[in-house]
Amino acid sequence: MAREVVLVGLPELELHGVSDAVRDETEILEAVARLLQRLDADVADRSQDVHLCYDGTRDDTLIRVTAAVREPVEGARPVTFPGAEVAAVVRLGERPVDTGDAWLVLDTELRRQGLAAVGPYRQTFHTDGSVTLAVPVSSAPPCADPEVDG
Repeated sequence: MAREVVLVGLPELELHGVSDAVRDETEILEAVARLLQRLDADVADRSQDVHLCYDGTRDDTLIRVTAAVREPVEGARPVTFPGAEVAAVVRLGERPVDTGDAWLVLDTELRRQGLAAVGPYRQTFHTDGSVTLAVPVSSAPPCADPEVDG
């Protein structure tokens, strides 16, 4: 995955979506499932990309989880996914078994490059079955984590 990480500008997205809030990262998977059901957006069989946003930057006790699509759907409201001047982006050929593990690998690679994720995290399930992970980044102080350095 490390060779696939690219740094690019991340455009702002104007979408139609639904949101929920969770208190812990372990609750995100269930929240995503609920939101996709509300959007009637089966990730395995869909006609448009599904965008997810995980934002813990506004409140350090909650993570706002949003699922959205480009075309209006019943029950969705207009949402904006913020852009970023510099973001780390990786495109995976297929949906990972555990997206949390994919994010950990990306975060580890960012630390190796002297960068830090500054959120919010974005994920896109593309109609072709591939997945894009993206997160705004900034320079980070040198990492002294033995797992990362070794």
